[in-house]
Parts: sequence; structure tokens; C-alpha cells
Amino acid sequence: MTAPLSPSNRSAPASSTVSGRRLAAHTPILHNAPVSTPLPQELLCAWVPGTTNIVRLRISAERTIEVTSASLSRIFGKEAVHELYLKGRARVSASPQQIALLT
Repeated sequence: MTAPLSPSNRSAPASSTVSGRRLAAHTPILHNAPVSTPLPQELLCAWVPGTTNIVRLRISAERTIEVTSASLSRIFGKEAVHELYLKGRARVSASPQQIALLT
């Protein structure tokens, strides 16, 4: 029979805890790869002259669409319409999903 080791001589395997699980020191922790997200596109909004609820959105130099102010508010939030009412024009950042909702 051997004598028990003193607490200073005992060596436990190094481990770490990730989300409640214990991992051995040699287990690699995998990180999620960065996901590339499309950059938001800037849209210029202005009222269509002679209307009270139609907004013209300039998506690019050659592409312009017209939507109602209610649709604009639903897609981009009330802040976009608020700025439009105050200044007569607004600049909003749109994701590809929001642009798809417009068309």
C-alpha cells in the first residue's frame, strides 16, 4: 500500500467549462465562423408632388419606386415617416429583405 499524496503533489487534469459541460484541456473549442451579412443600402425618400400619402423611394440612380406612407412606416418604422413629415425627405438604410418587401 502506498501513502496518500499530499494536496500539493496531486495533479488533476486541466479542464474548462463551456456552457455547463466540462472539457478536457486537449478538447478544442470551436468558434462559429463569421457570417457575412449584406451591407444595408441607402434609400432616399421624398413625397410625390400633389399627393398626401405616396412616397418616392430612390433605390439606385436608375431605379425608383413609389409606395404609400403606411407601407413605408410598416417596413422601416415610424422614424422614417416622422423625418419625412418634418423635412419632406428622408434617408433610410434598407436590408435586402426590406427592399424585397417594397417590390
